[in-house]
Amino acid sequence: MRGLYRVALWTALGVAVAAVAVAAALASSGTKATSLARSSGACGVERWTVKTLQDRPHLLPARKTTIHHLVTRPAPGSLPDSRLPFERHVFTVAAAVVLVRPEEDSDLHLVLQQGGNHMIAEAPAPFCDPRATPLRRRQMRVARGRVRLCARARVTGVAFFDTDHGQTGVASNAIELHPILGFKCLSG
Repeated sequence: MRGLYRVALWTALGVAVAAVAVAAALASSGTKATSLARSSGACGVERWTVKTLQDRPHLLPARKTTIHHLVTRPAPGSLPDSRLPFERHVFTVAAAVVLVRPEEDSDLHLVLQQGGNHMIAEAPAPFCDPRATPLRRRQMRVARGRVRLCARARVTGVAFFDTDHGQTGVASNAIELHPILGFKCLSG
């Protein structure tokens, strides 16, 4: 058992070192996620008003948590078109951003990693949230503009349960921070 633990520890360390190296290379080249995004101009469909705050929810104040806490929340049995009560929570996590890529629905798809835990965060395109409040639209736009690979970032977003359809970085319960409302790189 001790050998398996050692292998898992070295594997996790290797992933962290690789993430730092990629983040450092991109930071030194000045590459940001927004320059990587080549939007198709299309927006999503499935639970889209929830994903982009166009349902204009009353959100709870942001609170700090860990990715481990979020990925261990029970997944809902089914997903309605409307917002679930837990999806009114806003959370802030400190994590490595190990992947940023544009999606077909014009979101920027991030994979956040903290220790052995990972999850997805998403930053929608500004043209995909026209019915969100002006405050939320501004938060989403500013956060999206700051998104990049980062060895350690502070990411604030709204709890959102998605379906697991094999997305890169999906958590076991398919929870995401969607949309991202705040992003700050803390170290390259």
